[in-house]
Amino acid sequence: MSKLPQRSEEEAGSLLGTYLLQGWVMTDKLCPVTDCSYPLMRSKDGSISFCTLHDPLPNKPTSTTTTTTTNQKKPLTNNEPVADQLALQRQRREQSSKASQLIGEKMLQRWTLLNEHCPNDTCYAIPLVRHPETKQMYCVICENIIDPEGQQQQEVKKNENIKQQKKEDQSIKQETVNRTIAHKRQKTTTSSVFSTKSILSTLAAKMDYLNEEVKETYDPSELAKLFDSIKSCAQAIEACVEAGKVYDKTLGRD
Repeated sequence: MSKLPQRSEEEAGSLLGTYLLQGWVMTDKLCPVTDCSYPLMRSKDGSISFCTLHDPLPNKPTSTTTTTTTNQKKPLTNNEPVADQLALQRQRREQSSKASQLIGEKMLQRWTLLNEHCPNDTCYAIPLVRHPETKQMYCVICENIIDPEGQQQQEVKKNENIKQQKKEDQSIKQETVNRTIAHKRQKTTTSSVFSTKSILSTLAAKMDYLNEEVKETYDPSELAKLFDSIKSCAQAIEACVEAGKVYDKTLGRD
């Protein structure tokens, strides 16, 4: 089956994105025309299907264009300068047209159109697309990449590190207490000197690690956990210092 295209491939790609933005569905069926790689578009109710390259276009874009024209006249009644309004509308139209074309190209590459819009203030209601393999969300205008799975994995890793750090802090604190009790029970000579330098060095290293984590963390709940760990580490340091003082006094009495 052969059929001459009614428009260029660039126009067809742009129309593909335009219809997607208007709620049409891109099917998994390709155009029946020989050597045409464009997927068929389908209306929401399934009553209309067409190829943006070969087939006549439904009336949907025409009504949208009319609505856009009507919206363009509204600023004339406002107090804002007409020239600024027209410039803004022209900029948005150009951006939307560019986005439609680029989104169409991405859709042909198996990217998925999402209901989420780009959070960038310079992007006017530009929907995000998702990579078919990496699942990264991407804006075709500002080219920002969002990796929700990577962020989630990073968050999980941070939580695991914090839990592990808490366990280490508790272990260090318990070890310090155990050493203090053992030293109190011992009647040793001055040759068995109680030294807190190594423990304090370890605790100081842990404290530095926690402080660096605080600088890299912005989530309030995670910050609260880090501050709890810092508090535990500080208490362990204090306990270590006090234990050393107690033991020094014990040796003095002996």
